[in-house]
Amino acid sequence: MVMVTFGIFISAFVWLVVATYPGFFLFNPFAVENSARAAVLTLTTVGWIVLALAPVTIFSFYAAGYRNSLRALPIAALIWPVSLVVNHISLFIQDGKIYTGYLLDYPIFIATDILLPVLLVTIWFELRHPAHPVHKHLAPKS
Repeated sequence: MVMVTFGIFISAFVWLVVATYPGFFLFNPFAVENSARAAVLTLTTVGWIVLALAPVTIFSFYAAGYRNSLRALPIAALIWPVSLVVNHISLFIQDGKIYTGYLLDYPIFIATDILLPVLLVTIWFELRHPAHPVHKHLAPKS
């Protein structure tokens, strides 16, 4: 139950950040004329949606005894920050500027863009071992 609650918290946290700063997240990536830019913006959109939905889904399956669901955790955790790095590189190539000042202007994004992915990968790293004691408390499904 703790894992499900944790997944709900993480997913709710991401959705609350999205609701607080909708201009950063809710836009049509195909509204830009440059197709390469539209592709990068689509990747970032997929990234934050996965970060918002995956923790509750993965930890729910895990708590239900599907240990193999944890294999998706590092992928789900890293799609968002990797998409941001790709976005920042593409903006630097396009404009010659680094657009990372938002992390200082809006420090909550340090949590969503850096700390949360690191936390999720750390949890995966800890729980991935088959002999981890937490696994004893799960239903043996996979």
